[in-house]
Amino acid sequence: MNKENIKNAILKRKFSILIIIVLLIIIGVLFGQKQDSKFRLLYQYQAIPDIELTNTLTQTEADREWNKRIDDALATSECEELPKPVYDNSLYQGPLTDTHFHLSTIADATPGSSDDWKNEKLYTSPGVNMTFDDYACLLRNDGTSGKVFAFFPVYPNIEWQSLKLAKKAMEKYPDVFVPFINAPDGDIGSVDGPTLKRMLSYYPGLFKGFGEQGLYEAAAPALPPDSERLIGTYPIVRENKLLVYFHLGEKQKDSYQKVLKANRDINFIFHGDQLISCGDGCDGTLKEIDEILSNNPNVYYGIDELYGDVVLLNEKSTKEGIIDHLKNRETLLRQDLATWKGFIERHPDQVIWGTDRGSYLYSLDIEIGRTMVEHTRAFIAGLNPAVQEKFAYKNAEKLLKK
Repeated sequence: MNKENIKNAILKRKFSILIIIVLLIIIGVLFGQKQDSKFRLLYQYQAIPDIELTNTLTQTEADREWNKRIDDALATSECEELPKPVYDNSLYQGPLTDTHFHLSTIADATPGSSDDWKNEKLYTSPGVNMTFDDYACLLRNDGTSGKVFAFFPVYPNIEWQSLKLAKKAMEKYPDVFVPFINAPDGDIGSVDGPTLKRMLSYYPGLFKGFGEQGLYEAAAPALPPDSERLIGTYPIVRENKLLVYFHLGEKQKDSYQKVLKANRDINFIFHGDQLISCGDGCDGTLKEIDEILSNNPNVYYGIDELYGDVVLLNEKSTKEGIIDHLKNRETLLRQDLATWKGFIERHPDQVIWGTDRGSYLYSLDIEIGRTMVEHTRAFIAGLNPAVQEKFAYKNAEKLLKK
């Protein structure tokens, strides 16, 4: 073999070796991408476990338990379909929308820990002492129009679980709930902007509102509407075209008005008596609430303090006590109309009705629901006829169209 042939042979061998090296590099890169994809799927699965990953990943025991709790919360329950209530001609007869209804989420106890959560008796606990079917059953039978502004609680410690329950509930009951994301943050009354954005990104377009966010001092310190934390949520609210529902705290009138003025393109709702009866600085009248509505066309007030100006539903109430209290209708109506009639008629386009029901198990009782609704219809009949339908349902419908 001459030198030229030897040289060509060596070059061919080098070329073959180079091709092999290149192929090995390509295989290595593709394998790495496959692994990255697998780990990316794993991250997504941990974040939103209802993503299908058949034959790729398996659910953990904890995930199976969480998903069982969600399924149990949505299980079918027995519901007696009662004849629709018939009202005396002196009562308001038209549609009636409840704009304040609290839903509960699944128990947040860590799977494998204590089972004490299974013994809940006072509060509604879906999958434990009731199901979402019971909410729907009540609303089909209580004499309202059957669709409520519903506050779905989403807690950071069970974030994907709460959101998955909300998604499945809305798939099953699209004509029952107008979904609001109620997102407190442990010892703080509300999540911040980045957290709200992340929560809304799970199921884009699912929610119509943000709230009810409790800004008053109770289990958490008071949180003014113009606090840095809440200011960070308003751009997210705007981007997602959400309503905002607050329960204001004491002395938050000026803070709230500052936010209302700065965000005219966002519609706000608030309720609560912390600007009416707050000890130091409140005179027991509706003066401050009146001022807020007069100055701000983008705000609505939800009245749930009927029934004689008392907090009818609380942890010490009972079915028997509530029914007995509402038997004094004429006396209670005189008090309610004296307090609220002038206020509603001064702001006919900015006041809505709600019950603040849902948190307590006894509040799902149909007899309680019908008795509260009948009292409300008697109250509405005492308003100027020109505002009755606005208060009963039209203002609520208007909010959903904006």
